[in-house]
Amino acid sequence: MDEKIDTETRERMLEALEQAMAYGEEHRGRMEKRMWRKVSIPCSLHDAVSALTKAELDEIRRNYYLKNLSSLRKADMAAEISRMIPLRFESVLYSLDKSRYDIVKTVVDNSGFLPVDGIPYENAKSFMEHSVLFPGVVNGKKGMFMPVELMGIFSKLDERELERVALRNTEWISLTHGMLYYYGVMPAWTAKTKLEELTGKEIDFIEFVKVMDFACDFYGQANRTYYGYQHDMVIDPEEVVAQQRSRPNVDYRKFTRKQLIKAGEPDYYGRTPQMRSLINYLLEHFSLTEVETKEMASQINNIIISGSRPNLIFEYLLSCVEFPSFEFSQELAGKVTELYNNTHQWALKGHAPSDLFKKEKKFMSPLPAEPFKIFQPSAEKPDKDNAKVGRNDPCPCGSGKKYKKCCGAS
Repeated sequence: MDEKIDTETRERMLEALEQAMAYGEEHRGRMEKRMWRKVSIPCSLHDAVSALTKAELDEIRRNYYLKNLSSLRKADMAAEISRMIPLRFESVLYSLDKSRYDIVKTVVDNSGFLPVDGIPYENAKSFMEHSVLFPGVVNGKKGMFMPVELMGIFSKLDERELERVALRNTEWISLTHGMLYYYGVMPAWTAKTKLEELTGKEIDFIEFVKVMDFACDFYGQANRTYYGYQHDMVIDPEEVVAQQRSRPNVDYRKFTRKQLIKAGEPDYYGRTPQMRSLINYLLEHFSLTEVETKEMASQINNIIISGSRPNLIFEYLLSCVEFPSFEFSQELAGKVTELYNNTHQWALKGHAPSDLFKKEKKFMSPLPAEPFKIFQPSAEKPDKDNAKVGRNDPCPCGSGKKYKKCCGAS
């Protein structure tokens, strides 16, 4: 009965998710269409912000930490924002990384307007909400423009110094994205401290937070939360933090700068020997395209790094391919187990289960060699109620823990 309920619930959830995604896409389409407004160049800052909605003005107000403006009428808020932004715009420019700095410089060098029809909606929105660049349509062409007052501020700054800081910020962002890939969630102060160890330089905390907050909005690889910063893949940061805090004597696993920069790239996943072995095994039995194999590897990696039960890997694979035999399932289980035990996990502060096994025997153990017996294609299912399980045997739920420390604990 429980299995039936779970299946029905899952189907309802998937249907609700599809409906929510469809609504989200429709809403985004309306917002994106509204964002591209006709504009005349040159354009003043007051004219640029006056064309925005009250909600868009609120985002700018929050990003510039402007207080006591939310109760104002839209026209009054726009006037006050256009007055205050030039006073704080320089610090925003010093929070850019090299990629965004190059875009801004190109806009300024092109008299304040750059046709960029293909700019992603999220990037254009982020530039606008930080009042750096605004989306607009000039002579029928979509592009990003900068108000004349802000162009003046940019032009007066030391270009070499601004570019130097942009390169530094690029390193901060890349290394922090890499740390969050391995650790999942990190307090902002801890991330700053780890950056100091990696760069060998003292970092101003407020400056670091400004750089990362803007990067979170623009790139979407990380999010600022109550717990600090979290990787975009993290669904339940509270659970990740709870798991990390349960191991107070385990420090964050150390990675090299090169490893972190690589892990900070979008859509990165660990191409370990164990992952390659699993993918090659699948390729021996199924005709898969390069795109399909990369998607499979990425999804499997995400399941493991998030600390989800390894059974989910089999559920995912079964949704992609049909297992040809029981022998195939057994050999696949061994490869999945080996991969699971040697993949870094958020709950373990970037360590893999096999890394901590010797240090943490009383807390955990690597997965047993054959934890996936529920996937045997037998005609009869074992009677869970009558099957006798020894207290030191692997728990039949597939958690990898001993029965007495898992389901038998109750």
